[in-house]
Amino acid sequence: MKNVQSFRGNRRQRGISLLVVLLLLVVMSVLGVAVLRSSAMQERMSANLRDRSLATQAVENALATARANLAAAPKWRTTVPTAADCASDGICPSYTAESAAGWRAGPTLRGVATQYWIEYLGENTTAMETTGVIPGSETTNRGPLFRITARTNTDGRAMVVLQSDVIYRSPKL
Repeated sequence: MKNVQSFRGNRRQRGISLLVVLLLLVVMSVLGVAVLRSSAMQERMSANLRDRSLATQAVENALATARANLAAAPKWRTTVPTAADCASDGICPSYTAESAAGWRAGPTLRGVATQYWIEYLGENTTAMETTGVIPGSETTNRGPLFRITARTNTDGRAMVVLQSDVIYRSPKL
């Protein structure tokens, strides 16, 4: 019979391949966790961006509603509002703690509730530059000046506050 010699190299390896595979498994696990965290963060960021976008749309809608309500009340073109008007009509002479009742509920858009507040700033007596004026027409914006502040007030949602200054003039006939 022939003697079969065994390869002595097998005795020297003693589990080195197991260590290499375990090390690769740890590296792949760390990479997998990092990718998972990154995708979860991106998902949260996109949800916050959507929430903020909806809140901004709702507040812009509330500003438009407040402007329409102000334009529909022609008495404010000639009458200065008082503190009593703040509670009844929602047009306040200036913002104070007592005038907090001047916040009016605005339209709700896709579950985002809004509020708006109209503040009378006084008579605008300075000429303001305008663009796109028809030749021969009046180029000054004089009249009562109002500041409209609109905000979201839904708990757990993005908070957005927008302001708009409005000058109303009675048309010259």
